[in-house]
Amino acid sequence: MLDPTHIIVHYAEIGLKGKNRAYFERKLKENIKNIKIALRRVRQNTLESIKLVQGRLIITLSEEGKNQPDAIASALKSIFGIAYFCLAEHHPADLSLLRSRVLEITSDISYQTFRITARKSYSNLPVTTQKINEDFGEALIERDHKPVSLKYPELNVHLDFLTAGAYLYLVKHAGPGGLPVGSSGRAIVMLSGGLDSPVAAWYAQHRGIHPIYVHFHSIPYTSEASTEKVRQLARILDKFQRPTKLYLVPFATIQEAILKSAEPRFRVILYRRFMVRIAEVIAEQENCWGIFTGESLGQVASQTMENMYVVQQAVRVPIHRPLIGMDKQEIIKKAQEIETHDTSILAHEDCCTLFIPKHPVTKARLVDIERQESALKTQELVDQAIKNTQLEYTTEK
Repeated sequence: MLDPTHIIVHYAEIGLKGKNRAYFERKLKENIKNIKIALRRVRQNTLESIKLVQGRLIITLSEEGKNQPDAIASALKSIFGIAYFCLAEHHPADLSLLRSRVLEITSDISYQTFRITARKSYSNLPVTTQKINEDFGEALIERDHKPVSLKYPELNVHLDFLTAGAYLYLVKHAGPGGLPVGSSGRAIVMLSGGLDSPVAAWYAQHRGIHPIYVHFHSIPYTSEASTEKVRQLARILDKFQRPTKLYLVPFATIQEAILKSAEPRFRVILYRRFMVRIAEVIAEQENCWGIFTGESLGQVASQTMENMYVVQQAVRVPIHRPLIGMDKQEIIKKAQEIETHDTSILAHEDCCTLFIPKHPVTKARLVDIERQESALKTQELVDQAIKNTQLEYTTEK
């Protein structure tokens, strides 16, 4: 049985970053160091050290970490920037010792086909990897009488020879890929209680964004349960990053003003323009460079090209819509994968569903919207909402 002492972490996209590669490597290393804080799945003092060795990160497990490799592996699967990782034993580059250890750890494994996969980044190793593959393979054949399969082996014994010695492992665990959270800066994510916005938050994180969440609620027209649901979704998303901020913005006063002054068919577009204005103010306060939403083209009346254009004109900061080309089934599938689905489908009251007209405009014109807003005290309403906004943290600071 393999007795892991180290974890080898490989990245893919980061390796293509040229002169900026060191920055992304440093961010990935920082995120792994904070595994016990951000993911809350492992106990203290599990990682003894993390070093960059020949294009990969080598994690040395502490004695505490050696007792819970499965928990650490589960946590690493949620760290963006990791292509794959391997739980490995570390040994001197002694081929006789390694051959004996391979025979030992595979003695209780049932398999029908196998291969040996040796790689070396250590030029002083006296033999080729092909020779290692053949010698170690012959030892297994002699003992178990099983054939080699290079394409579809049931057992794959990996041997990575680096300057620091040899790393022996049997399984590659897939990571989520992408870029380390925080490497692309910070952005506002408008987080509702539905299916779409948490998935948009995940895609923002996947591209290296550290999100600042903004949620709009309509208490007293909606219950406190709607904001609690958003808190739960934010905590689920925290497993991919360090804890972050959650702004809870009261929106009922703005909706009441729109209800009194604007034509019913324009209400939803006006809601969205006020929301992004408020989000932009928070973005400036938080040094954010964009706003992410869960909008998907054509999914509802407000999400047409014309309407999204009109909403964008309310602010200077760019609005990013990572789900723009996805249909509902694709969004549901991703929500299930990232474990936000079951919380998102719980019944809740969304502020955007209040006072919805029977026939909302689908092709709004900017001139018509601006005429509707001329009857509203826009800046005063935005300032009041900001003043009454509540700031929370997704976990304790």
